[in-house]
Amino acid sequence: MKRSFKARLYLHVILIAIVVIGSNRLIAQYFLTDQLETRIHQEMGVALTTCSDHFENRDAFLSCFKAIEKGSLFSNISDFYVLCDGAKRADKSGVTPACETLLTNDDFWRSDAASSQGQLVLSHGLVGQQDWYAVRFQNRLQGPEIWLEGRQIDDLMLRVWALRDRNTIYVLPTILGTLLLLTLYLIHVMLRPITLIQNNMSKLTANTLDRSITLQAPFREFETLVQVFDDLRVRLNDSFTKARRFASDASHELRTPLTILRGNVERLIHDLPMGSDAQIRMRSMSDEVERLIEITEKLLLLSRADANSLVQDSTDVNLSNLLTQLIKDAHSFQSNLKITSVIAPNVIWRCDKTLVRQLVQNLYANAVHYNQSPGWVHFCLTQGEGRFELTIENPSKDIPVDLSERAFDRFYRGDASHTRQVDGLGLGLSICLEIAKLHMATLSLFVTEKQTVVATLSGPLSRPD
Repeated sequence: MKRSFKARLYLHVILIAIVVIGSNRLIAQYFLTDQLETRIHQEMGVALTTCSDHFENRDAFLSCFKAIEKGSLFSNISDFYVLCDGAKRADKSGVTPACETLLTNDDFWRSDAASSQGQLVLSHGLVGQQDWYAVRFQNRLQGPEIWLEGRQIDDLMLRVWALRDRNTIYVLPTILGTLLLLTLYLIHVMLRPITLIQNNMSKLTANTLDRSITLQAPFREFETLVQVFDDLRVRLNDSFTKARRFASDASHELRTPLTILRGNVERLIHDLPMGSDAQIRMRSMSDEVERLIEITEKLLLLSRADANSLVQDSTDVNLSNLLTQLIKDAHSFQSNLKITSVIAPNVIWRCDKTLVRQLVQNLYANAVHYNQSPGWVHFCLTQGEGRFELTIENPSKDIPVDLSERAFDRFYRGDASHTRQVDGLGLGLSICLEIAKLHMATLSLFVTEKQTVVATLSGPLSRPD
């Protein structure tokens, strides 16, 4: 079973998307965490600057700040602010134990992490074993200070990432659907140039290789492919031309010596004593010479068909009369076969009468040779919608399983153990097919469930003037 390019590309897009999403998550966690810490630290300065008048009342201070940052993610973390006033410590007034520890760390504000921003000083570092962020006024060393434990920021970040991961799971079907549509679009874009080249290539047949088609590369990346294809077309055309020329020349050159050989054999038969062994052997030789002449004539006909040089003298032929005469002659010579027919009258086909007669006779000869005893042959000729259809059906035995697919192959005769008893070359149906193509007709052969072989010829009816 062949693998699907679309499925493979879709899988690769999924893998790329997973890598991109994973990388984005790691990068975002690294950079965004640092940015959020800086932003939260700055918001502490905004809270101190804007709401310092309410610093004595924690609830009023938080309400003031939340009113400024209404709906903001940073307003919620203000619930964890530790508000300390250095003036109260200096006055020996009530100071919370937490503030007592924080306000005694003067080194915290002199560390390398401390920085001035306008009238504020922002610092970040360790107090004891805890990580803290703090902000105070630059010119009021004993004034109000806001402290925030770093653990609170970490917890906030964990909640943010958990929320994002949860939403990612919910939107996963949408992501997969989008990736599927993206894959289909990519496949369309990627295969469109190849499809254009394929459509042009499909116009070429064995008989049109000599015709240079307009095959333009849609993109410069495909120029090499187009050039390779055109070079291949030229080489194939040369090979086909040489093969056709050889078959035609060989057949043509063999006709003269074979004709002379046949004449000499016939004279020798006449000169030898009647019924002698020598005359019998000479008659056998004469039969083989006739067989060679027949092979030569058929090969010459096929080589002309391959080269599109078959000459046809087209006239309106009454196919009904032609078949009626053939069936009448068949009744005289095939007394051991039952021949039946259903022939529609006045079926007119514009064709070469000689070639078509050969086509029909070859089909009939096949039906007779590969029949069974007692056997039968049935002809059926119908017409309608501007076309005619001729079927010739006969029963047979030991039918090859590949008959329908290979019947028109040259020199194909099915099972040799069965066909060696039948005189033939395996070229008759090939010639029939070439004659049908020449007349814009179709020819097929298939085996029915009743073990009968049906040859079907279909072509256009002659148009009335």
